[in-house]
Amino acid sequence: MKRRIIAVLAAAALTATLGAGISPAAADEPDGVAYVALGDSVASGNGLLPYVDPECLRSKKSYPALLAKDSGLSFASEACTEATTSDVAGQLQSLVLAGAIGSDTQYVTLTVGVNDVMWGQSLEFGWGEALIACSNVPLFPVDCQTALYLSLLSLDPPNPALPSLSERIAALVGAIHAAAPNARIVVTGYPVLFGDVAGTCSAGLLDIPDLGVKTQLTYGELERVWINQAVMVANGMIAQGVAMAAVPNSTYVDVNLVPGGFDGHGLCDTGDPWISGLFPTTAQPRDRGFHPNPPGQRAYATIVAGALGW
Repeated sequence: MKRRIIAVLAAAALTATLGAGISPAAADEPDGVAYVALGDSVASGNGLLPYVDPECLRSKKSYPALLAKDSGLSFASEACTEATTSDVAGQLQSLVLAGAIGSDTQYVTLTVGVNDVMWGQSLEFGWGEALIACSNVPLFPVDCQTALYLSLLSLDPPNPALPSLSERIAALVGAIHAAAPNARIVVTGYPVLFGDVAGTCSAGLLDIPDLGVKTQLTYGELERVWINQAVMVANGMIAQGVAMAAVPNSTYVDVNLVPGGFDGHGLCDTGDPWISGLFPTTAQPRDRGFHPNPPGQRAYATIVAGALGW
């Protein structure tokens, strides 16, 4: 009996000692917020005031912010204008270090890829340069198809030592899953920029004071088709990357073809445009050209909510 009493007292003492190292508050502390957003200017809401982060042009009207508001979930976004897949890997690491993503994170959204043009390449043409080369403004001595080819080359580089966009997306999805193993991950594509209307499309004012350029930017029917096809090529590689990752509960969503998607809402389309044209340097803000406008961000939120099963 005496030995039994001593054993019980010893067990009680050990339990008290272990319990002293973990406070109830620490034991209940969540491992990450419920919803995390990663990505580039589409996910940051570039061009839509007010900004919660002026450096990244991260807006209260971005689709992640709208999703968080609609759902009431705890929320963290690292989405930043001009982010590449490499930058998003840094965004993820920042969230990990801050304890904002973890086993309690339920949802992660990702929009990235188009800024990877010129990634690891010594090319003169990125996506923005290609868009201008396809317009009526003769800033570059190459035709539209050549410019688009040069810009897209870095998404699927001929050098086998450089990962393709699909491989970069797959690596990102895998890293997100490792950081948030219980989260549902939705990766989006990009909207095609132009509608199917015949004739010339005006996309706003190209205003580059340093070059003395201030003119309406227009696109012919054939050039619009080529640009839209280039967007679809990038989207196809992003979708392939999600499939390559083979991560449970990860989904690619095409924002153009789903019900309620961007089809019929491009620049110069017959419906309400969900894409902004270019604005002059005096506009506040001016950095919104070729990005989703407020209805476009709301459409993104609706599409992604459907993919998340909300």
